[in-house]
Amino acid sequence: MKVAIIGAGSVGLLLGSFLAEAGIEVTMLVRREEQALLLTEEGIERMNEDGTKTVFRVNATTNMEELRGHPLWVVAVKFSSLHSLLEQMNTYKMSNPLLFVQNGIGHLTLALKTDLLHLAFATVEHGAFRSDDRTVHHNGVGVLTIGVGRGDRHKFKLLEQARSTTFPITYTDNAEFVLMRKVLINCMINPLTAILEIENGELITNPFCYELFCQLYAELMVAFPEMRSALSLDDVVAVCRNTARNRSSMLADRSAGRRMEIETIVSAVVEKAYAAKKTLPLLTSFEKMLYAIDRKEGIS
Repeated sequence: MKVAIIGAGSVGLLLGSFLAEAGIEVTMLVRREEQALLLTEEGIERMNEDGTKTVFRVNATTNMEELRGHPLWVVAVKFSSLHSLLEQMNTYKMSNPLLFVQNGIGHLTLALKTDLLHLAFATVEHGAFRSDDRTVHHNGVGVLTIGVGRGDRHKFKLLEQARSTTFPITYTDNAEFVLMRKVLINCMINPLTAILEIENGELITNPFCYELFCQLYAELMVAFPEMRSALSLDDVVAVCRNTARNRSSMLADRSAGRRMEIETIVSAVVEKAYAAKKTLPLLTSFEKMLYAIDRKEGIS
């Protein structure tokens, strides 16, 4: 079995390592020839939670045409790169099933507007951090939850081969609901960690951070009461505890001098609340702070 992974950031490398570990032939699509050569020659290096190191053989390329024979593609690029990638895929009139693993919820609408036939969307709750072009640190076991948005759901069962205690996989019939649950978790963790420049665990060990954390949860549940039964405060605390040493994707982007994914995570939720005639004053304040940080640091 073959799986293509588009993008070799922290999530792409982590998923690639677990799929390769299960005996799946993985090909990574990357932008730079030097990274493609490094991955092909040396493989993905995964630093495990217990301190051990494992290396997995993968293929890598910069040419999308080489992936046409792969029965499943996992799209792990950032939201900012998704527009051009989807246009390219539409031009190719691809029929390959595509599994999207972006942060936030903005990618759902973008992907469903295309003519692509088989689309699924997943949330990744593992803690992961990429330290170089081939090394990913697995900082916390989570769940890969997959929901089909369009097409044949059975095409995405190919990933069952990779299911394990350290890589659990679940399925849902409501892709939008599971993405919404994850983006609310993102909204509680990403803005605070990026603004305060702290790891996830400090949100629940620092009393001042935890107070803001709880206030944000209460505000989000007022705006989206239908999510309360699916997302308790304890659920989000558990995510912080399980990924205590992890740096959120927004903090990782800020530290690396990249534009933070504010639009698809924070702004998308603020807009959803506004459409429902609800307000999110605390989250909106954090949104403005994040855009101000990007502007101050010359990113936007």
